[in-house]
Amino acid sequence: MLRWWKQLAIGFAVVLLPAAASADLLQSTHFRLNPDTADTFGGIGSSAHYGLTDAGGETAVGAGSSSSYKLGQGYVASLPQSIQLSVLPSGTYAYWPMDTGSGSQAYDVSLNNDQATLVNAPTWTTGIVGQGILLNGTSQYLYTSNAITAPTSYSLEFWFKTTTTSGGRLFGFGNNQTGASGTSDRGVYMTNSGNLSYGVTNGTNKTVTTAAGYNDGSWHFVAATLGASGLLLYVDGVKQGSDTTTTTAGTYTGYWRFGYDSLSGWPGTVTSNYFAGTLDEARVVSRQLGNSEVANDYTAGANALRGAFTIPNITPGTSQTYNVDAVVRTDAGGYDLSIQKPQPFLHTDGTTVLPDISGTISSPIAWLEGTTKGLGFGVVSGTNVEGKWGTSPNFTYAAVPSSATIYHSRSGLSGATPETTTIQYRVDTSSSQKQGTYATQIIYTATLKP
Repeated sequence: MLRWWKQLAIGFAVVLLPAAASADLLQSTHFRLNPDTADTFGGIGSSAHYGLTDAGGETAVGAGSSSSYKLGQGYVASLPQSIQLSVLPSGTYAYWPMDTGSGSQAYDVSLNNDQATLVNAPTWTTGIVGQGILLNGTSQYLYTSNAITAPTSYSLEFWFKTTTTSGGRLFGFGNNQTGASGTSDRGVYMTNSGNLSYGVTNGTNKTVTTAAGYNDGSWHFVAATLGASGLLLYVDGVKQGSDTTTTTAGTYTGYWRFGYDSLSGWPGTVTSNYFAGTLDEARVVSRQLGNSEVANDYTAGANALRGAFTIPNITPGTSQTYNVDAVVRTDAGGYDLSIQKPQPFLHTDGTTVLPDISGTISSPIAWLEGTTKGLGFGVVSGTNVEGKWGTSPNFTYAAVPSSATIYHSRSGLSGATPETTTIQYRVDTSSSQKQGTYATQIIYTATLKP
């Protein structure tokens, strides 16, 4: 079960995903219970004590501080009747929550499965949200598994905490999977004084650098983007460096890397290529994020939430849309996806409500631009999507119900291949709708079918 905060404002909308509940890790030879629930359906219970018995009779029982658990992603393929649900904004290439908690991989919970391998045993530790990865600054780092073409327009986001005075590479792209890359860019590194630099290569190295240092031992949020708006670097939600003339970077094949890579040829005084500090909540988005999106992602993390989704410019009379992907991994024969909104979208005045559209999940309606008012959702892509949801460009939409209701059902599955179902939210308001921020909680649930 996934719980999301949705905040809507006339002018923009924000969707906030809450933090993971934390609890003890339970594991045995044949299975594990992982206290990482923010991106995963794990179930809600009234007790903090859980037990699990595998097919061979082996049992593990333990007490945790939370009532929510997931079956660890690394074991999904071998566990009978397990399921994992991740809900991510469309366009997410990869998202590493850094919450695995043990072992040698930081899992990518996106559809791309670009897992990150830990080198020389970095330490699992407390993160800004859930857990994070602590690197020693001398030999430890992470590299991803998929060789990909360096993206042209993209955004990197991550959190870090450090007191290092030796600098180092935090997060970026390189042509080698391990060791020092011959070509490395699209990366953020720290100088000995704690300043952050972000650079790309396109014949020559182009960089932007912060005026302030950030090696103060506090958590900081970084967003580094490239696209039509230029080479942009944000810290804690605020733009700290920009080069609007640099909009492209060189093309080569490589890997995402965390905590280490060659910094030869890049400006600034850096003693070590290795970063000493903690990393958490890293993601790559396959487009350039806007200023408000970055600011909202920072605000979310600072409040122990996974992220924020922003729909800009909600203007009465013109509908706006935002897509999210529900990624399901299961070895069961099928599953149901449910959605609910227990409370209405409520204005900060405590009384004004943003209306729902009139359609229902059993009978969704066509969207009439300029006439349909309120908020609705539709299923715009996926496998075996019911015909009632329409086809592009004539999708149909329903109000988010107040009680859990199935909006997508799958049967006849074999194996554990991930599947994605894309939900599109659509909203418009009347000119008389009170301006301001509206908020509610939306809950997603994945349920196994044999």
